Amino acid sequence: MSARQLAKAAAFATCMTAVAPLVALAWAEKRLLSGDALFNLFAQLLAPFPGVPGKYLRGAYYFGTLDGCSWETHVGFGSIFTHRGGALAAHASMGSYCIIGHARIGAEAMIGSRVSIPSGKHQHMDEAGNLVTSARYETISIGARTWVGEGAIIMANVGSDCIVTAGAVVTKEMPSRVVIGGNPARVIKERS
Repeated sequence: MSARQLAKAAAFATCMTAVAPLVALAWAEKRLLSGDALFNLFAQLLAPFPGVPGKYLRGAYYFGTLDGCSWETHVGFGSIFTHRGGALAAHASMGSYCIIGHARIGAEAMIGSRVSIPSGKHQHMDEAGNLVTSARYETISIGARTWVGEGAIIMANVGSDCIVTAGAVVTKEMPSRVVIGGNPARVIKERS
């Protein structure tokens, strides 16, 4: 392990210690109450911490609370996961002010600023199109090494090694190794 990796690991361990009470309370909430209120409170509390300390504090909190999260991630200023059912793989990063629901973000994926990944596109309707009283969540997958441009809205799975242009609105599943853009998003071209 290089000196830089050791320094990162030490910073992460320090931040893990700092957020341990928040992680413990969020864990207890999950086990005892099956809710997300404390999880969301602490996510919002940590979202505005600036700079490198904020990045490590948010990473440590999500490492301890999400369904899956590598310690080697970057969660930008103002970005939050709204549900603990998300996952963030190694070397994945997201810019500032992202709102992420039930999403699995693959290794080395890069999420631009102001990206929204709600938990599917049918949260408030049943199969017949009628409004429902309790939300239905889908888990959205973003493939490994996919880049998502600023302001995109992702409501369906996106494959690996893709580029999603800024402002795209993805409403249907997209294959791997393509460039995606538009509203509604479509495949613009295949990547060689």
